Amino acid sequence: MTRIVIDLPEEDLRQWDNLAAIRHLSRAELIRQALSGYLADNRADSNNAFGLWANSNTDGILYESQVRNHDWE
Repeated sequence: MTRIVIDLPEEDLRQWDNLAAIRHLSRAELIRQALSGYLADNRADSNNAFGLWANSNTDGILYESQVRNHDWE
């Protein structure tokens, strides 16, 4: 596991420490869990976009050409 250094406000650290005490986990473990959850949530968003136009009858090349030739004034 790679170690990183981050700067957090004192109030945030106090909240992490309080939560760590309540859950009987280390502050580092709580932050690892939070970051893993954040990455999982954001990874899901990009996966949902894959194949978004799969059921569309639109010609992709024609659509791209129309967008590029559009007068954007």
